[in-house]
Amino acid sequence: MERITRMDKGIFRTNLLQALEEIRTRDQLQYEDIQLLIEPVPEPDKSLNGADEMMRLVVLAPENVAHRHFTVEEAVELLCWHVPLVPLWIDVSLAGVEQDGERAVFKLACSPRLRKPTQLLHADTGHAPFRVT
Repeated sequence: MERITRMDKGIFRTNLLQALEEIRTRDQLQYEDIQLLIEPVPEPDKSLNGADEMMRLVVLAPENVAHRHFTVEEAVELLCWHVPLVPLWIDVSLAGVEQDGERAVFKLACSPRLRKPTQLLHADTGHAPFRVT
């Protein structure tokens, strides 16, 4: 897979939607609405720079993200607050289907470490930094 050299909110949104579509196809889901849960994953053995600390302490603080459902646009705005730096990796999984199959809820488990496009993990998926789990 080609190395990622650019990242902006549009690319990030497209990559997120591709990951969600991969789950929809894999699990043969039919839904009208998408909600996202954002779950920061502490990485205790990794050193954090200033932007990483801001991400951990402010952007991904429990009072901002815990048990809150985000739209795709809200999640993009939150996670792309410092573009072109975005979370190093984001694992996407299906959290559940609600309202008789009308709404799918996905979990975005993400790194608090922000990195430039060339450093993002999961470039081989075609939708870095997202990995479907």
